[in-house]
Amino acid sequence: MKIYPGQHATNQKEARDLAFQSAGVEGMSADVPGMFESMVETDKTNSDADKTIGTAVRSRTGSKATWHADRWFVPVPTLQYQGKDVPHLIIEVNTYLVAAAVVRTPQDSRLMTMVESMGKPITISIPLLFLHVLLKRDLGRFAIIARDALYTTWEVPGAKPVHLPHDFINKLSNLLEWQSVVTWLEKFGSQGRYMAPLVAGNLLGLAFQDSTQPVPVNSEIVTPDGLVSALESMAFRHSEAEDMVKLAAPRLRADMTLEEAIRITLQTGKGGVSP
Repeated sequence: MKIYPGQHATNQKEARDLAFQSAGVEGMSADVPGMFESMVETDKTNSDADKTIGTAVRSRTGSKATWHADRWFVPVPTLQYQGKDVPHLIIEVNTYLVAAAVVRTPQDSRLMTMVESMGKPITISIPLLFLHVLLKRDLGRFAIIARDALYTTWEVPGAKPVHLPHDFINKLSNLLEWQSVVTWLEKFGSQGRYMAPLVAGNLLGLAFQDSTQPVPVNSEIVTPDGLVSALESMAFRHSEAEDMVKLAAPRLRADMTLEEAIRITLQTGKGGVSP
């Protein structure tokens, strides 16, 4: 637990910033935690928070201290890429308690702000084949093998059953209607920028497997229209893909393969994504 003297959080934004700082995430967009709020078990977390705050207060100020705290729960996701066998994007969600407490002892009163990760992390494991099918609005391709009030489990060829929260899938599906997977991943900050080329490359490969493209992507000579089409297959909007190609144009050569051109365009066209 991190304990700061004084009141360092008075609202959700300040609490979120403290949670990001404690988790060590850099550049994460403020709206990212909202995708995972439904995973926070509020009743249980509140009960655990009372115990955590009380223990921290007593350890600092003695057993006779009393306290009252405003509290916020901030889900903070971290990303991993697993490329072995069936590639997966793995999102591990830790819920952080941020508590601003007024502490009273027989001698004085003081303000304390506490930040602590609560409970076990929740892991969301998304096969990139599943993400590809989600982008195509074709989840009916996969058989549903279980469903309850919070989660659905799909059978995905070559992967373990995919167990995902309804709320997360609905929010992700709606979000990907107006922005690309790369743009979404970049909202996770530096970690997302490192993951984006890996995820985008796999999605491109899956898109070409679904197409009738007669020439392999690693041997086809690049053309502007072909590059725009390839980016669209990775869920970039047409105008966004055109802008990316224009930005990358000084680094493109006529003898490049489409695969090389895509890599350079992802690096330069989306704010310096690194491989």
